Amino acid sequence: MASRAPLLPSRPQSIKELVAQAENFTFNSNIPFKHWTRAAETLYQEASFAVKDGDYGRAYMMLYRHSVLVLQFLPSHPQTKDPESKKAYRPLQKRITRVIQDLEDLKPEIENAYKEWERLAPKGLAETPHHASKYAEFAARDPSLSGNARILDAFENQDLAVDLAQRELFRRDTARRATRQAGIKEDDVLSRRMGGRWDTWDTQSRLGDDDDLQRQMEATRQALDSAQERRHADQDYRPTSTSSYNYPSISRSKPVDFEQPRYPASTPPLIPSKPPRQPERPPKDDLQPPPLVPLVPRKVPLAQYQPLTPTPPPPPKQLDDRPSLPPKEELSPTLPHPKKERLTFKPGAYLENGDPVRSLFLPKDLRQTFLDIASENTRQGLEMCGILCGTPINNALFVRCLLIPEQKCTSDTCETQNETSMFDYCMNEDLLVLGWIHTHPTQTCFMSSRDLHTQSGYQVMMPESVAIVCAPKFKPSYVKKLSLDLRDIVTNYRF
Repeated sequence: MASRAPLLPSRPQSIKELVAQAENFTFNSNIPFKHWTRAAETLYQEASFAVKDGDYGRAYMMLYRHSVLVLQFLPSHPQTKDPESKKAYRPLQKRITRVIQDLEDLKPEIENAYKEWERLAPKGLAETPHHASKYAEFAARDPSLSGNARILDAFENQDLAVDLAQRELFRRDTARRATRQAGIKEDDVLSRRMGGRWDTWDTQSRLGDDDDLQRQMEATRQALDSAQERRHADQDYRPTSTSSYNYPSISRSKPVDFEQPRYPASTPPLIPSKPPRQPERPPKDDLQPPPLVPLVPRKVPLAQYQPLTPTPPPPPKQLDDRPSLPPKEELSPTLPHPKKERLTFKPGAYLENGDPVRSLFLPKDLRQTFLDIASENTRQGLEMCGILCGTPINNALFVRCLLIPEQKCTSDTCETQNETSMFDYCMNEDLLVLGWIHTHPTQTCFMSSRDLHTQSGYQVMMPESVAIVCAPKFKPSYVKKLSLDLRDIVTNYRF
């Protein structure tokens, strides 16, 4: 397969190319307004996860698509004036200012990556190569596979992908707990990470905690010293007899002397006497001229004395055989070191419009766990559904949470209710909706027309979203994902 061939990192995409990819999506007004608002939330979450992975190109593309969807397309939807639609659109509109600021913060990072690639890449890679397949052509435009990326195949490195995901999830959970304990708003996390101030901000919070701890230790030490002084005072003022008691007189407080005297307590300190006054100077007498000193006689040279003449130095050796020194050249300025290599898994395929279909990892006991939860409804002949939540890590998707929402179940339908609280939970727990799962208690495994419409809403902005159908009376399960053409057919069909 073309997707299994080894890939080299491609040239980073420019701002103009990322904007063109962000605008390459179809807005279908037949899709309900709530699905588009859910898609906008998904785009914003995707950008946050891309920043954590260091994939700034994908983060910029997701944020730009989010802004185009909120500012240009959602106001033109037929349901935009409904009360529920206005309520869902209001927080998206308030967030636009922060999204635009995040785009401005990401722009220098993308431009620097583009310049670094031009400086470090060989001439053969710097030029636009000829793509051997459609997959390679789409991969060359994928921002997740460009720059300083080390590209691996998730299918061939499944154990490595799961191990790296577990480590990264542990690190993110620890950082999220620290963020909540520090009293940091969740809305500020993305902007601070994008602006490059996350490390400094974390350090400042730790320094503040150290100052509070130091103040608490100082207060505790003062309290212990005060208690010890009171105990010493009680021992000193304890009465010697029980017949009479005299209150001690309180002396005036004196400053504490921290240095112990070096002399005994009974011996008074020696006070040095003042130095005696200098005697008066005698009166000045007239200066007398100094006595005359006899002159030294001249030296007479001997008749046989010959002055010493220095020996001339030997002539320099011939240096014609030695090579000449190279001319001095000015040192070029120190070039910045390349950024640390980031690991990324290449997509399993690409859709017709170039959107990547990333690898999706499902827990092996997911189906049986869900059937155990839905067993009571299954005995009553009622359907039940669950939401598959997870996290994108290194350009792969990992399902790690099965969420059972509030729902209204019948023999052939199940509709979720109070979806706002469900998505709020996902945002607070740093989870992304990756699909859904439901049962057919009395029927075989297939996707009904209602199921297809529901799945098309999940795949509006995430083509990797899956729908799993479980029929307890029949062993095999059915996993469905709509292609781009089939999704358009389903969304344009009204029932």
